[in-house]
Amino acid sequence: MDGKERRLRRILNKETGRSLVIAVDHGMALGAMTGIMDVAKTVRELDATGKVDCWLMTKGVYTHAFDPVGDPAVILRASGGATIAGPELTREARTATAEEALMLDADAMATTAFVGSVYEHETLISMAEMATECRKWNMPLLGVIGLGKTNEDKKKDPKFIGLGARVGAEHGADIIKTYYTETDFDKVVAGCPVPVMIAGGPKCETDLDTLNMIYGALQGGAKGIVMGRNVWQSPHPIALLSAVHGLIHGNMDVREAAQLLEHEISASV
Repeated sequence: MDGKERRLRRILNKETGRSLVIAVDHGMALGAMTGIMDVAKTVRELDATGKVDCWLMTKGVYTHAFDPVGDPAVILRASGGATIAGPELTREARTATAEEALMLDADAMATTAFVGSVYEHETLISMAEMATECRKWNMPLLGVIGLGKTNEDKKKDPKFIGLGARVGAEHGADIIKTYYTETDFDKVVAGCPVPVMIAGGPKCETDLDTLNMIYGALQGGAKGIVMGRNVWQSPHPIALLSAVHGLIHGNMDVREAAQLLEHEISASV
């Protein structure tokens, strides 16, 4: 075993090979928002369930608001520098180094590449350079495949999503975070030589929609989720987290997970 394998084992459950990662890095571009207005409170409450394998966050949140109940893994967000108030959200650049991640005792780093966007070249080169740096320290790299507004319509296109997943792996990512496609998602996974995990994207209309999306992704070969607002913007985030955990680590189907969700909601009233 080396350092990278040890860190990956903290992220991906040794028994199931899957992971439930909750992302709270949205504030770096979107500011304070419902569900993570008080991000420290969100972390404490969700982590207290014991269902979260890993958190994805920025160094600012890690330093000032991360006080988990347990000892979950951490993926440090290492790209950013653009907001919704600026001219181009896809113009991300480096915001952290591998040495900084090690100093914070993070288990992995994450950077975004916006495939098909005007900043495709810059963000892919940044991913490749970060992969090289991470390799020196046996630090895993999560490759986040972003779309940008101009490619939003391609989110459901398995060929485009498959392209992004494969390109991220080719540029050195050890895990890929991308979008779930309702058709041919198994082909997206089959064409990517590293584990694929799904993003939540915009908030689903219902918790059942979230469960259906996650179940479909798992059936297609995904190794779990890296998801934020579809959990912490739910009307019942703790109950939903239990149901999502049942899908990922308990091999539940959607019916069983939905029943667990309703049970947890009733028990909390």
